[in-house]
Amino acid sequence: MRKVNKDFNAPPPALQQGFEDEKEDLLTKKSDHRFNSYIYNNAVKEELKELYHNKCAYCESFMSDDTFTVEHYRPKKGDGDYSYYWLGYEWSNLLPVCKKCNNKKRGQFPVAVPSQFLPNSGKKCRVKIPQLLPNGDLDMEAMKANHPYLLDEKPYLLHPEIDEPKEYLFVKITGELESQIGKEVNEYHYKRVEKTIQLTNLNRDVLITNRRRIIEDFEHLLRIQIVNFLKFSEENKPDNLSSVVKLAFFVIFEIIENQFKDDQEYTLTGWSVWKNIKEILFKEIYKDNQEIEKLLDYALALYIESKDQ
Repeated sequence: MRKVNKDFNAPPPALQQGFEDEKEDLLTKKSDHRFNSYIYNNAVKEELKELYHNKCAYCESFMSDDTFTVEHYRPKKGDGDYSYYWLGYEWSNLLPVCKKCNNKKRGQFPVAVPSQFLPNSGKKCRVKIPQLLPNGDLDMEAMKANHPYLLDEKPYLLHPEIDEPKEYLFVKITGELESQIGKEVNEYHYKRVEKTIQLTNLNRDVLITNRRRIIEDFEHLLRIQIVNFLKFSEENKPDNLSSVVKLAFFVIFEIIENQFKDDQEYTLTGWSVWKNIKEILFKEIYKDNQEIEKLLDYALALYIESKDQ
């Protein structure tokens, strides 16, 4: 999962027009409204593809047309006694999601507040009706996913267009996702990570394997460069050590940084490796070899210095 910047105030024209055409029936029939899939599968789908580089909003796997679905963050027909029917055509509520993530989530949308209003408690409960303007029309601002009216129900599922996933999620050396936030530090945010992983099955075997393969590829490249560097240094006794180190290792660091560019799969994996490169990669390579440890630390320091210039 990665942060995506979507302009909530600029829905695709086809979605905006479709909503206007369907609004009267939607407000009359509510969750019994027959949602127009044609609206989702044309301009909306194409714009989401571009925004997300054709990747799933949750697992970040590339999607084919067969696996691509336009998913409702807050379900238009939820499990149990809740439904966010009025958000069915809301731009900020629509995400591109692969079928595997979507089939796992379905109509689930757990929140931290109670499902029912508790008399005399003064506490917020789950949102079940839209906010209306004095003229009886929908309050369009209160329909946006980042509006307090919706956020105050404290959703557990992370929203990649509102939340910064890097502040919540981290990829371990095993390829598994875990929480960046300790339960003792913030129990609600810790549960958000747990629920997000659970609701969309982000630690399913194929994803763990794919993320782990990326880490192993980085490790393999780094090991090769270490061998090449040591052999070259022994044979040539270079005068300018820093230049040789740069030639040997900067390309590897650039490959790792490239992995968390927006158009790459599993950007969170690349970012997690880069953020904790000494623990995830270096330690696995040098073990107890202090010479290799110093070499890698030196190479990394040179690279960071070059980026700061």
